[in-house]
Amino acid sequence: MTVSYASRRDPALEEALALAEEAQSRGVPIPDTLAHELHVRESVRRGINPWSTFRSYIEYVNPDLLRYEHIDLLVEQAERLIRREILRLMVLLPPRYFKTEVFSRLLCSYFLRKFPRKLVGVASYNASRAWEVSEQARTYFTFSGGVLRASAQAKKFWGPPEGGELWAAGVQEGTLGHGYHLGVVDDPVDPEKARSPVYQRRFQDWWPEKWISRQEPNAAIVLVMQRLGVEDPVDFLFRREMGENTALAQEEWTVLVMDELKENTPLGRWNGPQGLPPSCTLIKDKRKVGALLSPRRFNAQQVKKIRAGSGTLTTATQRQQRPSNPKGDFWAKKWFRKYDTLPADAFDGGRDWDTAYTKEEANSATAWIESYRGPSVRVGNGEGHPSVERFPIYIHDVDWDWKEFPDLVKWMAELEGLPHYVEEKASGKSAIQALKPHGIVAEGVAVKGDKFARASAVQPAVSTGRIYVRASEYDLLLSGEGQGLLRITSEALQAGIGGLDVNDAFVQALHRHMKLYGKTGKRKVMWA
Repeated sequence: MTVSYASRRDPALEEALALAEEAQSRGVPIPDTLAHELHVRESVRRGINPWSTFRSYIEYVNPDLLRYEHIDLLVEQAERLIRREILRLMVLLPPRYFKTEVFSRLLCSYFLRKFPRKLVGVASYNASRAWEVSEQARTYFTFSGGVLRASAQAKKFWGPPEGGELWAAGVQEGTLGHGYHLGVVDDPVDPEKARSPVYQRRFQDWWPEKWISRQEPNAAIVLVMQRLGVEDPVDFLFRREMGENTALAQEEWTVLVMDELKENTPLGRWNGPQGLPPSCTLIKDKRKVGALLSPRRFNAQQVKKIRAGSGTLTTATQRQQRPSNPKGDFWAKKWFRKYDTLPADAFDGGRDWDTAYTKEEANSATAWIESYRGPSVRVGNGEGHPSVERFPIYIHDVDWDWKEFPDLVKWMAELEGLPHYVEEKASGKSAIQALKPHGIVAEGVAVKGDKFARASAVQPAVSTGRIYVRASEYDLLLSGEGQGLLRITSEALQAGIGGLDVNDAFVQALHRHMKLYGKTGKRKVMWA
């Protein structure tokens, strides 16, 4: 082998060449690994892309990454994206497991090395984070021998002389004039704001209006994040696959879910693979149930400590990618029955309100439940125990909205024919007094304890199957966006996390029918 190279050399190339020349001078064949290194470095020096695969690129720019057990599966899916075998990829992993490194930094830089005339878009929850990711991708690009054109070297917009580019922007920021052949959406919602209805709505508006509309023909899109809640961007995109509470807009996602401890429980509430929408394809994770995601990254002891510090709710959501049990958590789906027509013997009808005076969706909503009870029968509760009443409760209607006080009064006035009920405590008395001058008569319902205590008091009754929900309202009550009962967890009730307004009205309705607390505040036994 004759070694030749141009006069402009880099230190790493000089070292490799020196070793090759030493081997030649001794008549020793140049090792294949050294010959490969010479080929790569000389190609890089000349601005040629020497990597036929994404994996070989990683081996050059960040070889340590490949030591982690789960990276191979991530790289494999990225390769499929590059080969255009898939065009929609959703990657759901816990924090700190290199998903951004693989798909936002490395994949974007490799894509422009391989296709220097194409366009890449990177979006995140704000511009600063998007620019940071872009800057790191640019570093990999130049380290691997990529050249930047003089007019495109900034971290928010850079590209090679051939005309390709990478642009980076925050969700909700302008993307006018920019398109993409590869679009990467990495953490589109700040975890601290993921439960805010305002930020949920912002993403839901941004996705079709400012992101999907900017794609080039046959563009590939990657969503990279960990689950953040039951109304996070993943839930919105899955609902679009089904046309559930939003327009039907199927993307037919390929979904890669890698939970920190492998489990086979449902990932969603639909009838597709492992609970995903039927239009989605789930990548098989071959780990055994209970296996760690990457012991070389976080061993068993470290994982246990992290999960203990995260708490049950965050662990289930961000680390296991299961923000709620699809069959219910605090309230189980199997407990609720359906009916079509309200029985003739139903009585004690009324609307129970959880009131709030605001139009801001970041705050609590006003919610109401229309409910009735059926006739009771007395049932013995075993030898030595008093008999108790058992009767069905019918949930006939439900609604919620964000309204300031004048609009709330108008709303209540329009709902005629049934009495209104509000909580008989400080806030409830205030509501009763505030509504009276406007001709709205509201009665108080005695309750006691915090949200968790109140819900716990009626949970046994619900679990015995005595709650009937009108069929037309069943999905809205249980799975309504931002308020459905199946999304309620014990942790959310204890923390008073937003989106509990329908739950609070539902619990109040049950307290009213069951008369759990009298004037003294002492609990009564009314239901077995």
